[in-house]
Amino acid sequence: MSTFAEVFTRFGVIASSSKLQSSWSIALLALVTATGYYVLAQQSRKRARQGLPLPPGPKGVPIFGNLFQIPKIEPWLTYKDWSKEYGEVTYLEAMGQPIIILNSLSAILELLENRSVNTSTRFPVPAFEIMDIDWIFGVMDYGPDWRAHRKLFHQLLNSNEVPNYRPVIEQETNKFLRKLSLNPDGFLEETKELFASLIMRVSYGVDDDVYNKEIIQDAEVVLQGFSEAALPGSFMVNVFPIMRYIPSWFPGAAWKKRLVDVVEVSKRVRTKPWNNAKARANKGLSNDEYPNMVKRLIEDLPDEDDPEYREREIIAQNSIGTAYVAGSDTTVSTGHALFLMLAMYPEVLRRAQQEIDTVVGAYRLPTASDIDKLVYLKALIKELTRLHSVAPLGFKNSKEDDVYNGYFIPKGSIFIPNSWSVMHDPEMFEDPMTFKPERYLPSEKWGGKINPNIIDPDVAAFGYGRRKCPGRFLSNEAVTFMAAGLIAAFDITPSVDKQGNKIPLKLEVCSDLVCAPLPFKCDVRPRSERHAALLAMQL
Repeated sequence: MSTFAEVFTRFGVIASSSKLQSSWSIALLALVTATGYYVLAQQSRKRARQGLPLPPGPKGVPIFGNLFQIPKIEPWLTYKDWSKEYGEVTYLEAMGQPIIILNSLSAILELLENRSVNTSTRFPVPAFEIMDIDWIFGVMDYGPDWRAHRKLFHQLLNSNEVPNYRPVIEQETNKFLRKLSLNPDGFLEETKELFASLIMRVSYGVDDDVYNKEIIQDAEVVLQGFSEAALPGSFMVNVFPIMRYIPSWFPGAAWKKRLVDVVEVSKRVRTKPWNNAKARANKGLSNDEYPNMVKRLIEDLPDEDDPEYREREIIAQNSIGTAYVAGSDTTVSTGHALFLMLAMYPEVLRRAQQEIDTVVGAYRLPTASDIDKLVYLKALIKELTRLHSVAPLGFKNSKEDDVYNGYFIPKGSIFIPNSWSVMHDPEMFEDPMTFKPERYLPSEKWGGKINPNIIDPDVAAFGYGRRKCPGRFLSNEAVTFMAAGLIAAFDITPSVDKQGNKIPLKLEVCSDLVCAPLPFKCDVRPRSERHAALLAMQL
């Protein structure tokens, strides 16, 4: 494929070479616009630098810059390799857009935490607006509207509130364990259903598997659209917003139709479960007997004739919608990785089982009162978070020009913190590619506390600065309960082939914004007849 065709295929303007002829008008306009934008951007940046150099990085080509060097597959690995040549901060440019790769924790903390006032902004993303998903507060620009959404979300899911949801977490986990005993080959799907049901009950108080599955399927469509559009270089409309006015029927505009198709789904995701919850509340029906977010939000709304009612309802509706759009997929990915690690590292599984047997006993499943006593399990979850980076890369924007270690950081840069690089840094974690929960223990003796001298992977796993994921406490709680029950009741081993040989397992992931392990197989079975009987008793 020619360079000309490649750039427009990469940006989603054309889907294949068969459509190239019908999209010349779009391509030519975009190329002319890109050339003009590139020249102006270069002149403006040169004036602003005042003699300071840009950070080092691979050499690009005129106009397109490093566009063709930005990898689509496991980019965090390439960025890590570049850091060996160019240092902790690597500079790229794609059609005039500055991109700053941050490969060290020190650079990330300085630029994204200490200078968060400059890196908390969000520039408009036309693809988000076309899909009508800019109600998700994670994509809102930093300001009063974002703060109002974030404040409400934090009130519902902070570290002090999450324990209130433990009865629901425990119920859903035990139901999952029962279903897993009946369908062990479907462990990937059962894990997905666990966290989908859990987030729906915590968010909306709905204990209906069929209804929850329908809503979550819509949420997955929205999340997929978000993930695709958020990646730099995914859609040319994000570089040239004027392209948003191209109709979806126009030759070569299949990208526009893909975005427009999300609109109705996005509206349904945001309004359907909220309106159903309101209708139930108006009829005096409870939204589940346990604490949930929607119950509190509806109770806290003013009367409908209050001038603030509509604004506060929209904030509540958006906040709770964000919870289940953003919350389920990331936790599912961690749950799948847990199965894989336990199958790959039998010694870890055995040690965790021994701890649970000692603390809990063999005649019941772990409960909330047991979790704080399971120190090795906590170390296991931290190591799982470190080794399997659910979100290996992040995205930030710089509001103003800045300087870091003598390098000029242009206004409007996209920062990409390479969290994978941080959590696999051999200077911070010995033997970083190996699953070793004991690295977080102060000694080999159980009953100790988590080693405070080892970097907590949560520092890099849930984002940085003012935009750190507010749902991290619920996510950790849900995964910990799931792991405790799974390890207590099941053995997880590699599958075998027809000759009885173990099928090798390896942690391989997709390259989406949220990285999940690629599909794999393992054998899941109750540890004993006693455990099977215990599982059969779960509702």
